[in-house]
Amino acid sequence: MKDNNKIFLDVRTPGEFVETHIPNSYLIPLDELMDRKDEVLRMKGKIIIVCRSGARAHVAYDFLKSIGVENMEVMEGGIIEYDFSDGELESGNIQTINN
Repeated sequence: MKDNNKIFLDVRTPGEFVETHIPNSYLIPLDELMDRKDEVLRMKGKIIIVCRSGARAHVAYDFLKSIGVENMEVMEGGIIEYDFSDGELESGNIQTINN
């Protein structure tokens, strides 16, 4: 599901992310999102917010919308549904957002 105009923002914990995530996605755990909002504001492209099942992604969406982020959506069903639809997943390192 590689799309150069889409940015996958994963709001799960670092442990969940390292276990499995969408390739080239970025991790900002939900509990760090408020402190790291500037990283999201610098993102160029459509932001797809991802978590395990969709619940944390909706919380992140509501927060980001409240600070003016518009070009985004929640991946309904999260990693669970993505995995069941044979979406490409990987494990390993956390990718950071360049300043």
